[in-house]
Parts: sequence; C-alpha cells; structure tokens
Amino acid sequence: MPEPASSGRVRLPADVEQPDKLAFGLDFRQLTSFGACGLVGYGVFSLARQVVPLPIAGALAAPAVLIGALLALGRRDGLSGNQLALAALRFLVRPRLRLPAPEGLPALVTGAPARPRTGLLDLPVRAVLRSGLVDLGEQGFCRLLRASASSFALRSEEEQEAIVAAFARYLNGLTHPVEISVLSEPVNLDDWAAELTRAAVTTDKPALVAAAAEHASFTAALGEQAEVRRREILLTLQAPRGERTSAQAELERRTGETVELLRAAGVELQPLGGTETVRRLAALLDRPGPPEGSELEGTVTRAC
Repeated sequence: MPEPASSGRVRLPADVEQPDKLAFGLDFRQLTSFGACGLVGYGVFSLARQVVPLPIAGALAAPAVLIGALLALGRRDGLSGNQLALAALRFLVRPRLRLPAPEGLPALVTGAPARPRTGLLDLPVRAVLRSGLVDLGEQGFCRLLRASASSFALRSEEEQEAIVAAFARYLNGLTHPVEISVLSEPVNLDDWAAELTRAAVTTDKPALVAAAAEHASFTAALGEQAEVRRREILLTLQAPRGERTSAQAELERRTGETVELLRAAGVELQPLGGTETVRRLAALLDRPGPPEGSELEGTVTRAC
C-alpha cells in the first residue's frame, strides 16, 4: 500500500511494475526457470550415479543447475536471462544471409554450387508518405525527427539544471514508445576539399581563392591525421496501428508538442520529409548507403 508522505501527498513505491515475489524472494518466472532446470539436473544426477561415482554425477548435473541460475537471476541491459536466451536462440536458428525478395527466393539451378543458408528479409517499412509518415504495417506508424546536439558541458550549472528539468518533463509526459538514435559515420574530407577548391576557382577574387585553397589543404591534412566522424541524432515517434489519417494527425500533434518541449531543453528538432526519410532509411539498412545517382522514385507514396 502507498505510504502517505508528511506533506499530505501519497508517495508511490518506485517498483510498482516489478513482478510479485512468490517464494524465496523470487517471482513466478524465476521459480519456473529454477524448477525446470533443477528437474533436468536431478534427472541427469539420478541416471549418472548408477554408473559413475557421486562426485562425477554431481559434476554432470551442475551445468543444468547453473543454466537455471543464469536464466532466473541473469539480467543485462534491462533484459532478463530468459529474454536473452530466447534472443540468442532466434539468432542461431535464423539464416545468417537474408535477402529482400518479396517474390520469393529462386530455386537453385541444377548443378550449381550449394549456396549458404538464406532466408527472406522482411523489412518493417511498408510505405513512406511525402509528409514523412512511415507505414510499419502491423507495427503501426512512425515519424523521424532530426535533433541538434546541445553543448551541455559548456553551460552554467543553472542552465544545466534547467535543461535536465525540461528533458525530465518531456520524458515524464511520454505515453507512447520513443526511440533516440545516435548515429556516427565517417566523413570523407577529400571530396569536400576538392569541391571547395573547384568552387573557389570560379570567383575572380585572388584573396578568396587563396583562403579557400589553404582551408582545403588544412581539411585534407586533417582527414589524413585522424578519422573524422559525423554524428546525427534521430528521434522516432511511434503510433499504434489504426487509420492512416488518424495516425498522421496524432503524430503531427505529438511532433509539435515534442518540438516545443525539447526546445526548452536546448534541442532543436526538424521533422524529416518523405524523400529525406527514405534516404536516411536506405543509408541505415544498406551501409554505407545507396550508390551515387540511385533513384528513390516509387518508394515515397504520393499521398500526403
């Protein structure tokens, strides 16, 4: 039961979503994992002690008990041991090579060498609208927003507290899943330096040409000394499955609210349109991105 605070307010416990403990401080999932692996270990021990000494029989049964302990008590990145084990099992069972073939994988030609085990790549994206709305099929809809980085370390202590408070207000007001992705990719400075040099040649001001050439030389040398990377922060808002028009209206409303709330935290958000969303998704799904000059026509649905 919640305990009343001294100020008259009701203080709720922080672990209200934790599963109920049934016995020995363990919940139903943990007890089931321990019990199942314990029965397996006892069966192995009972069979082994009939043919080998007891210490060896105990050693043979120990792995089952250890696996049960890991499944019941193990936890990493917010996932329980059972969830991690199921994820590892799915990874091992699925083919390593998956191909985007909506029409199905073609049959092997007679006499052709055997190919590695392959499977179909089922991408969640079904369509991208011009407005930037992404249709995820049964998973609902989502919208991508590009966020600007905030120089938190250079702010004063009062400004940092205000930023943290504004970000906390946004997180506390969330009612739907939100994903924050930080993408880091290498930048080729040679191409940028060459483009700068070509652009400077077209001007008739010698001082500007000299400054551009010097800056291009510095940029090219910087790329040779260390790997320069570009960081991009994406915010993904998601809406459950429903009518496309209602989902788009809801995401537009939430986009406006998110922009205003995070602006108080020093973060500027820019909603991505359909073409930019497709380009960003293509770069994420096929690193380092689609080839130069590739066409994206037909990917963006013409609906608003």
